[in-house]
Amino acid sequence: MSTVRTNLKHWLPLVFKLAIGALLAWGLHRTILSALDDLREQGWRASSLRPAWLAAAGGLYLLAFVPSAFFWRHVLATLGQPPHVVPALRAYYIGHLGKYVPGKAMVIVLRAACLRSEGVGTAVATASVFYETLSTMAVGALLAATILAVWHRDQVQLVLVALALAIVAGAPAAPGIFQWLARLAGIERVAPGVIDRLGGLSYRSLLVWWLAVAAGWCLLGASLWATLQSIEYTPTLGPAREIVLCTAVAALSIVAGFASMIPGGIGVRELVILELLAPAVGSGPALVCAVLSRLTGLVSELMISIILYPVGRGRELGTAE
Repeated sequence: MSTVRTNLKHWLPLVFKLAIGALLAWGLHRTILSALDDLREQGWRASSLRPAWLAAAGGLYLLAFVPSAFFWRHVLATLGQPPHVVPALRAYYIGHLGKYVPGKAMVIVLRAACLRSEGVGTAVATASVFYETLSTMAVGALLAATILAVWHRDQVQLVLVALALAIVAGAPAAPGIFQWLARLAGIERVAPGVIDRLGGLSYRSLLVWWLAVAAGWCLLGASLWATLQSIEYTPTLGPAREIVLCTAVAALSIVAGFASMIPGGIGVRELVILELLAPAVGSGPALVCAVLSRLTGLVSELMISIILYPVGRGRELGTAE
């Protein structure tokens, strides 16, 4: 009996990791094939691409998530389990790959697994991921609603959608409400003291982080604009107005894709980008930009995950032993 238990302890983690790898591979493969099919339908030619702009878009895309990553680390520190900076960034970026798997729960699984060697408990990791994600989405939706209300007043429906998404995501992340939800979920049973520590997430302390996250959304807008510069299109707006529009487009498309619960927001993100970007650049370039933006983000996430994965790997193995 003891031999069986020993074998199970040895093989179950391996089977679990293989299952996660298989799910990630399936999700990424599905995303890439869908994007390539869309490009072929548009008759897009790779020879017309400006790769330098795509490289800039990828760099801006990764840089845009740094504020949210540090915000997540701040939440973990408030909950009494602060990881070191590099492991936190590693967990954050690798966790992004989980959004391509149905249900999005894989994001939590990956982040929690990466921080196990840092002494971060699963319950605390789960609560922090929910809080950071909801806050980031609320800030993005509110930013999109503000930009559209000021510069694109004809998009009344999308302004209302953005406001609704900001409320839906932001209400649970309100400090007092999140404490109540955490208590309702019974987190105190597995992580004593967490409910009290959540009181440290006050509006005053969070304001600076929300502004930092908003800056990250602006960088995502710049990334989408750089993607647009990589293809041929006829501009109707100046660069500044295009970047502002792309910021609203990037924010609303990503938040709407997240709210849809569809892996990677496939289809939803493209629909929002087409609705907002097509009037300014044409439907063909808008769709190509949407697909290239998805591929650029995916490739960037894969590359940074491959680079960061070996970092701290030895510590994880040591903890497992």
